[in-house]
Amino acid sequence: MKAFSLFMFVLAISQKSVRSCLTKAQPSKDVKKLPVILWWQPNMFPHVSKSEKEMVEVSCPNSGVKCMATQNRTLLQQEANDLLTIMHYGTDFRAYEVPLPRKANHLWALLHEESPQNNFLLCNKDALQLFNFSSTFKRNSDFPLTTQHFPSLEYLTSRKPVSIEEKNKLRKQGLAPIVYLQSHCDVPSDRDRYIYHLMGNISVDSYGACLNNKDFPNPSLGDTSKMQSEELLDFLAQYKFHIAFENAICNDYITEKFTRPLHVGSVPIYKGSPTARDWAPDHGSVIMADDFESPESLAEYLNYLDQNDDAYLKYLSYKNIKYIENQHLAKTLSSRKWSLDGEDSDNFVGAYECYVCEEMHKMESKIKQGVKLTPRTIPLEHMDCPPPQPSIGDISDVPPNHHLHNWVSDYWQNLDQAVALREMMTEGATDPESLWTYIERRYQAGLGAMEHTEL
Repeated sequence: MKAFSLFMFVLAISQKSVRSCLTKAQPSKDVKKLPVILWWQPNMFPHVSKSEKEMVEVSCPNSGVKCMATQNRTLLQQEANDLLTIMHYGTDFRAYEVPLPRKANHLWALLHEESPQNNFLLCNKDALQLFNFSSTFKRNSDFPLTTQHFPSLEYLTSRKPVSIEEKNKLRKQGLAPIVYLQSHCDVPSDRDRYIYHLMGNISVDSYGACLNNKDFPNPSLGDTSKMQSEELLDFLAQYKFHIAFENAICNDYITEKFTRPLHVGSVPIYKGSPTARDWAPDHGSVIMADDFESPESLAEYLNYLDQNDDAYLKYLSYKNIKYIENQHLAKTLSSRKWSLDGEDSDNFVGAYECYVCEEMHKMESKIKQGVKLTPRTIPLEHMDCPPPQPSIGDISDVPPNHHLHNWVSDYWQNLDQAVALREMMTEGATDPESLWTYIERRYQAGLGAMEHTEL
């Protein structure tokens, strides 16, 4: 085993997030003694200078530690003495662009808060095991961002829903019981095929580009840059139900599609993270599409709720109580030490950077004490994002030219890249472009993932 086997050292540490502050400052005189974080994707975070040769001092006052942040890739060529963490942004992570050779002092950190569909490479253990730190939508992440679309607990509970009397009045005037607002079509979750069948059994007003059957009364409501405008929220709040299907399926991948209907008081019909109820105000505040055998059986239940006010209003009971049932969610939000729109470490990106900085200091302290550090990779729970599957029926029911086939192919091709990347690192490769040689070698050996999808 080459130097690759040496880099994966680190102490097992607490998963608890630590609040930190990051401020811009002139580098200290002892800058060479500070751990360095190298942002691999350019211009990812505002405080990192666009000048590749410059470095910025990162200060984390809560813990009192400092690190240097930079985009200077020449640091990769320095002697393998001091720790260097390379920060990778998941959506833009490319196996053929990784920093090689990976030396014994190189640590990799993953920041991946976006959809699994953005990079299926990161759904495979062969790629994920190369990282030492993680901040992702998974609750088991070192620095979890599962609640990134939950501005606050009050966001879910404080807004008063449209009264049932008004909703029933609107129904009699022709408003459908269900609203669907989506313009990102042809996604891995195959949501539109399911919704198409649902629409055949219950009335749905669809305003986006996907399955569109109705125009907004005000065209400005369709402006995708104003999805949180009060005008749009008031409009959506009129509906009894809100279709909330994610673009990809994975535990803990939960977006505003889930939180927005909860905010406005329109019951979400949800399909996405199988663990979504863990993040709902209470067990009965969301309708999980997967609880029903078919779109037809779901539509039957929705029609029942549409005609039975008492049963329907139980789904909105979280709006009328002082303390929500889900204390796990309440505690998670109250203890969260980062925000979505803050600056520096008040922002989740900067807060994660300080987390990595603090862990690097702990590691260096142990190294100086002569303590042998144990290997560390990110938790295995990151690896449970399944391949794209039909939302109804099986793959034989999907037309040959349907987009879903392309997503399935993309998933398995990324598995090939993940395995090839792991083999490259194990063999101490120095040229990331050699990835294609490794992939070709696998295909020649009959090991291509598309030939072995049982993997």
